[in-house]
Amino acid sequence: MNYRIMSMDVLRAAAILLVIVGHSVLSYGSPSNLAPLQFGGTGVDLFFVLSGWLLGGQLFKELQRTKTINIKKFWTRRWMRTLPAYYAVLFVSIAQRYLTKDNVSFPWEYLVFIQNYHNPLEFFSISWSLSVEEQFYLAIAPLLCLLASFKAVNRTIILVVLLLLPETFRILGWYEHTSETHVRWDGCIMGVLLANIRYSYDKAWEWLLGNAHYFAAITLFIYLFYFYNRWHPELGIVDPSKLILALMFGSWVIFANSNNKWLTNLYVPGANYIATRSYAMYLLHPEALALVKRLINGVPFVVYLLTAFIITMLLSEILYKFIEKPGMDLRDKLQISQK
Repeated sequence: MNYRIMSMDVLRAAAILLVIVGHSVLSYGSPSNLAPLQFGGTGVDLFFVLSGWLLGGQLFKELQRTKTINIKKFWTRRWMRTLPAYYAVLFVSIAQRYLTKDNVSFPWEYLVFIQNYHNPLEFFSISWSLSVEEQFYLAIAPLLCLLASFKAVNRTIILVVLLLLPETFRILGWYEHTSETHVRWDGCIMGVLLANIRYSYDKAWEWLLGNAHYFAAITLFIYLFYFYNRWHPELGIVDPSKLILALMFGSWVIFANSNNKWLTNLYVPGANYIATRSYAMYLLHPEALALVKRLINGVPFVVYLLTAFIITMLLSEILYKFIEKPGMDLRDKLQISQK
């Protein structure tokens, strides 16, 4: 349980830092000179790809070993990993609303993760992405269990179709808000598709690994170009679609898994620490930003960002140590999660 893949921790740390920087600019008032940094919000899409890769890999490995998937075990382990910290932050947020606002109704949709279909969100706005994740958890294990009896090529075709559907829905306008799951699962499915290739197509996977550094270099250049492009809106170049982001981030995942030295020996100071607390940081950084905006608004952005980051780390450490980590420890001890 203590084994960590260092290269993936670097990506997780990068994802949460991108999100915090992007949201800090928004909280700071979105000045035009900082506009490129708001592109860091795409760290959420990187999280989706990482989640799809991690869970897809676990499920395909189980299929390879047992020829089936224990859906009950999968759901139990995911819920014990994500729900305690989520509900802790949610109920504190709800209590805060009851104490500070009048005529507050209880947000039942937040309890069952359907708030991303009730936009705009009046509070805990980052929870839309958690709804996408939880709905993905509900669907992916039964889906892969169903596809287990399919030939690898047919299973792959179905996953490719699922990858393309959100872009199709967005083009057709079949949504009310872009946080709705059916138009935001690109990243999750991209991760699962990569895991499918990893466990079903040895030669194709070896080819991807052999060329991973080329793909990663190209997509990193493209990603940085979109950052730079935000300084020049007059060019009329729009941000990449979620499908393009999923493909780019997918290439980073391949690169992170392309070399045994990358897997275990890549060391970036603080990456492991940040990665293990990235979920708590994601849940709590909006509260840190709200506190900083109230207390020291008007300071230089670097001071604003660093203060928000320090407060986020302090709050996250408390949530991780007293809620998230005990939940994971209990999960590993419970018999139901072992069956």
